[in-house]
Amino acid sequence: MSSSPRLMSAARLHGVRDLRVETLPVPEPSATELLVRVEACGVCPTDVRKFLIGTDESAYPLNPGHEWVGRVVEVGGDVRDWQAGDRVYGDTYAGYAEYAVLDTRGSRWSHGPLRLDDGMPTDRAVFIEPLADCIHAVRHQARVGEGDHVVVVGAGQMGLQLVAVAHAAGSNVLAVDPLEPRRELALRFGAAEAVSADGWEQHAREWAAGAGVAAVILALGRADAVDPALAALAPGGRLVLFAGFGDQAVRPVDLNLVHYQELSIIGSEWVGTPPNQRLECYEDAHTLLRDGGLDLERLVTSHCTLDTLVNAFTDVERHQAMKIVLNP
Repeated sequence: MSSSPRLMSAARLHGVRDLRVETLPVPEPSATELLVRVEACGVCPTDVRKFLIGTDESAYPLNPGHEWVGRVVEVGGDVRDWQAGDRVYGDTYAGYAEYAVLDTRGSRWSHGPLRLDDGMPTDRAVFIEPLADCIHAVRHQARVGEGDHVVVVGAGQMGLQLVAVAHAAGSNVLAVDPLEPRRELALRFGAAEAVSADGWEQHAREWAAGAGVAAVILALGRADAVDPALAALAPGGRLVLFAGFGDQAVRPVDLNLVHYQELSIIGSEWVGTPPNQRLECYEDAHTLLRDGGLDLERLVTSHCTLDTLVNAFTDVERHQAMKIVLNP
């Protein structure tokens, strides 16, 4: 391969807490693929959860990075709309590496390459995929808009993006988090109020004039947060389970409350589970980051390399970092 070295470094999971930086061949692009030199990859909480509790055994070894930005260095023989030097966003499990391939046709779980202009800061561009997920959760699953009262429980990096998207949609947003610095950030990203976790459901009902809120979005995988979320809803309200629950997936639910109050419990996975994808959310996220003044790079607290990625996972696990960006 003339345009790139034949070997690269990549970080792959081989099991629970077993992340290895390995030397691998640079992948050869097929006729419909791009070979991309990765410039940056966002560290997602989902990656950290896979590191901590594992994933499908058949998936190992797994490169879980899926929020990456880079430059095209080579194009497949059938590719016509891309060329070397183009800036691109990728969402496949390939981002924790120096090079990655991306199919221009997309796939069952991939939007395919998204063209980026040179003006968007890299630390902002890495947010396109997670922000698209948040747009889907707010717009299609919570279905909130102008004047609605919505609660976002958990003001981590994803929760703050949910706050920003709901605010941009014209909703009144209450953020819930036990950590004061995160509550302060929620106010900066558009929350009308931000409160601690103790007794938040009662506060939410009072905040919504005693009637309850239109939607609660759980941005943390805590099964014990389901009951207070249901209690905060107005009749006909929607509880959106945005975060995965990992090994805390089973929880009794008061079905009479759901029945008599006509409540809905709705999942929100990626930008929709195939075949019900909402891939247009990627373009919406790109537009919001480019034109909407949403400078999510303020959430980036540090950077790491492939060799320090384990430390980054640990910092996220211990709530010592908000958003970390890997530069391979």
